[in-house]
Amino acid sequence: MLNRLLFEEFLPDAQPAVVTSDRTTNWAALREQAQTVFSTQEKLRRRRVGLSFRPAADSYAALAALDRLACDVFLLDANLPSEEALRLSEKLKLGAFLTAGNSGQLPDFEVHELSNEEKWSGSSSVTILTSGSTGEPKAARHSWESIARPVKKGAGIRAPKWLLTYRPNLYAGLQVMLQCFADRGTLVVPDPHMDPQSTVQFMCDAGVQFVSATPSYWRRLLMFSDAELLKRVPLVQITLGGEAIDQPILDKLRQHFPQARLVHIYATTELGRCFSVSDGKAGFPASYLHTVQPGAAELKVHGGELLVRSPNSMRMYDPLSPQQPSASDWFPTGDVVEIKDSRVYFVGRKSDMINVAGSKVFPIEVERVIRIIPGVSDVRVFGKTSSIAGELVACEIVANPDQDREALKEIVVRTCRAQLNSQQQPRIIKLVERIDLSSAGKTLRTRTS
Repeated sequence: MLNRLLFEEFLPDAQPAVVTSDRTTNWAALREQAQTVFSTQEKLRRRRVGLSFRPAADSYAALAALDRLACDVFLLDANLPSEEALRLSEKLKLGAFLTAGNSGQLPDFEVHELSNEEKWSGSSSVTILTSGSTGEPKAARHSWESIARPVKKGAGIRAPKWLLTYRPNLYAGLQVMLQCFADRGTLVVPDPHMDPQSTVQFMCDAGVQFVSATPSYWRRLLMFSDAELLKRVPLVQITLGGEAIDQPILDKLRQHFPQARLVHIYATTELGRCFSVSDGKAGFPASYLHTVQPGAAELKVHGGELLVRSPNSMRMYDPLSPQQPSASDWFPTGDVVEIKDSRVYFVGRKSDMINVAGSKVFPIEVERVIRIIPGVSDVRVFGKTSSIAGELVACEIVANPDQDREALKEIVVRTCRAQLNSQQQPRIIKLVERIDLSSAGKTLRTRTS
């Protein structure tokens, strides 16, 4: 699809296509960059090719060119050390991988040829590398059709301005880019090292209208940026995804942006986009379990876990990926859910579960209790290794600026004792200035010893 968007369809040449903190690239320049890569890299046609993918115009141009060259493209995180990128490329038996050059000219890529290349799949594809339980990334191969299927061309306003908050090499980042480009919009890319106040100023200056981000990303903007400046961002739609969405964040966003449409989307790398919810409530209607919406996935719950059969699923795991394909077309998502009053709520990720003396504790259940305590701005719950109980529940809390920190700790302890069972109650409570997020904008659940 990216090939068609940049090479075969009308482009609003003078309009900005990609805006970063140091460069604006219009549509004419973006197509010219793509054409340059295409014309100079014919030797890569119909091969397995890695692309060190960064949120910049030249990466999008290269991706479109490699699609036109019918490559099997593997998207590598541009932040990977070169040694690790090379190791992964060799492990996946790529024929070559492209990294950004140093000439200062755009586009500028260095092509690293590799030996022992696996054969081409037979058609253009894009493979997304995500972290796996073994430490080796899973390699989910999509067709461009499966990635682009959820994109609704012309569904929004003309030439929309989208903020890119997700890593560009992952499924969510690709979706934002494709939706923006399909509507001939402008992709606004903040520097990942920007503080929240600078990010919001950048959004204002660029006139951002659409934002797709994790709840954790939004909490950080709401906590650490000027509220009046944030309200000046001309938002038309806010899309949430990547994590469980709770009611407090939906309510806060509605309060700050009453004019914006609120949507939360459930999607995974393997399944693609599965369904969306726009009624302003956490969870999703239980009716989704019994009916199939056009273009949406089939859902069912088995043993408390959400299982999905999606029309937007990947083709397969790459044969050289450590992940093995499922024997069933129903995909276990790893998300534990519960049904209450005709609504399905997310309890937590199986991988995040804390084992306290044999009892299962899900961090987000504890966070829901703590997050609504007056004086709490943000919270992170995680497991801490214990020689006696196996693991203990620990939490980090960000207090409101005017809140007495010691008094808040006492309130948290009393509230948790009243509303949580013994195993769920945090045994370690630490007040911090901010909650660390992963590079994907999610709350980190890393266990500590």
